[in-house]
Amino acid sequence: MQLKLSAVILSCAGLVACATPEPLRIVTDTSCTAFKAISYAQLPKGQADDPGNKADSDETVKEIDAHNAKWDALCAKR
Repeated sequence: MQLKLSAVILSCAGLVACATPEPLRIVTDTSCTAFKAISYAQLPKGQADDPGNKADSDETVKEIDAHNAKWDALCAKR
């Protein structure tokens, strides 16, 4: 009886000892290196004519400002 119990315990201990833990996965955030703040062209105050359509609309400027604020909050300090 003692021998059988010892054999079972040793067998179980051997199985546990052979278990390989899964390696720790490290995720690297590369978004701050892949993206950057965006620049835009805006007409000077009072100028309405945009020959050649070189200036961005007010809506585009607002969207770019929102993007840049998020970029500043997440990435500028790195």
